[in-house]
Amino acid sequence: MKRHLLLILLILSALMSDPLICLADDPQSTPQDIPVPEKIVVLGDSIAAGYGLKGFKKSDPYHCDSYANLLAEEYTQELNGICPFTLINDAVSGDTSAQLLKHLKNGEFDNDLAGCDLVVISIGGNDILGPFRDFINNRMNIGKQLKLKDIAENVTDLEGVMDSVEKLSGRIDKALDKYSEVIISIIEQVRSKCDADIIIQTLYDPFAKVPAAFMFQGLSKDKIEKLDEIIKDNAIDENGTVRYYVCDIYEPFKDKGLELTNMERGDIHPNSKGHKLIAQELDKTIREQSYTYDGTDDGSVAVQTGPVSSSVSEASETDSVSSKAAAGAEVINGHEDTARMIIAVSACVLGLAAFAVLILTKEKKK
Repeated sequence: MKRHLLLILLILSALMSDPLICLADDPQSTPQDIPVPEKIVVLGDSIAAGYGLKGFKKSDPYHCDSYANLLAEEYTQELNGICPFTLINDAVSGDTSAQLLKHLKNGEFDNDLAGCDLVVISIGGNDILGPFRDFINNRMNIGKQLKLKDIAENVTDLEGVMDSVEKLSGRIDKALDKYSEVIISIIEQVRSKCDADIIIQTLYDPFAKVPAAFMFQGLSKDKIEKLDEIIKDNAIDENGTVRYYVCDIYEPFKDKGLELTNMERGDIHPNSKGHKLIAQELDKTIREQSYTYDGTDDGSVAVQTGPVSSSVSEASETDSVSSKAAAGAEVINGHEDTARMIIAVSACVLGLAAFAVLILTKEKKK
């Protein structure tokens, strides 16, 4: 009878240990190619943050139809069942390239950048469009209460305004000279904090084909194209190594300032259509690279929650709810960890019980 009991205990111990082995050999632990990155960090200015969109808050960039949120919804759904997707938007409205560099040097984004697969950067708009905005609001008296189309009624000193345009040109040239150096430093800082692909967006021209902006359309075209040339020229270093990839936004936006931005009310930021177009262009650039999921979960979940617009590949304007796949994956992983612990403890207890029975049997025989 005791021998039978001993045999039963040993069999149970082996059976309890078996699932532990199976879980350890989870096929998901094998690296596999995935179509999009597992974790994206967005850096930059108000364009990246989603300023001017319905639902945008400076303290919460995750509840508007920004291109970052559009990509987050698309990728969360696409990676569902494979791995959780994480998007962190660290863009700061109003930031120039120098201010972004300062954030990076101060280590403000270090935790967010750790372990990310892709960093998407939109910076430079405030370096040159900022002076344009100040010029419109202050020198031409076009503010929130007045639309750009009212320019004729509000500009009485046309000659003085044209002199101011010349000064504006010199101010922007100085900003461009600094930008060329700062963009390299930004890339170096990001590289020092994570081993991720980097994409930098070019800047669009919001003034093109906007009748009321006729006085500085040539200036804006010239300066914005120079900034975009700096971005493109620095993508490859002197040794032919890729520093970052470029996503061109200028061409898709060309001559569509009124259609794709809020220029009707004097706001240079993209509207919902503009953000959808940026999302589509970024998606193309992102999918040109390769990404791998190593089968491990770092415990992070998608920061983005709540209602966002339709997916990148669809033209519908209707809202949809962000996928909860990332959070679900975390819960499942937590249950698996608990199951492993219970099984391991149970196997140990049964093994010890079997050993105790064996010792008692031997003692009685003596």
